[in-house]
Amino acid sequence: RIWEWTASHKSIYLTFDDGPIPEVTPWVLEQLKQYNVKATFFCIGDNVQKHPDIFRQIIAEDHSIGNHTFNHLNGWKTKTPEYVLNTLKAQQTLEKNLPGKEPNKNPLFRPPYGRLKEKQAKELQKRGFRIVMWSVLSMDYAEISPQKCLENVLKNVRPGSIIVFH
Repeated sequence: RIWEWTASHKSIYLTFDDGPIPEVTPWVLEQLKQYNVKATFFCIGDNVQKHPDIFRQIIAEDHSIGNHTFNHLNGWKTKTPEYVLNTLKAQQTLEKNLPGKEPNKNPLFRPPYGRLKEKQAKELQKRGFRIVMWSVLSMDYAEISPQKCLENVLKNVRPGSIIVFH
């Protein structure tokens, strides 16, 4: 599993989970565009199916995408065959909505809640998935202030950090 990247390029990696959704994703895309920043969006297949135009906007604006299962499954509470099938269904949905682009031979995958059994990880890796976790958790999903969320990121970020937002 990838928890952070090399610090040699002095870059940090912004990632967003759970979309695309109309209540948040367009605003995030606008903020990223305003500051000329690229990010990786770990998308839920069901949300891509419901909001294909927003998904295509992510692609059109040259952001990266990753798989976050079709139904936001908790790996610890899901049997391995069901988990793998759900992830493959999400991947098919993502690839179907890639306008004129070749599917990635080694797609990115992030397990919802960060919960994944070792057997699930091995099955997905056998199918070419690269499992990307995070080194900085923004805590933006909790009932905390925007200032506290920013502090969570700033006190923990360093070159190579993978930051997760929702």
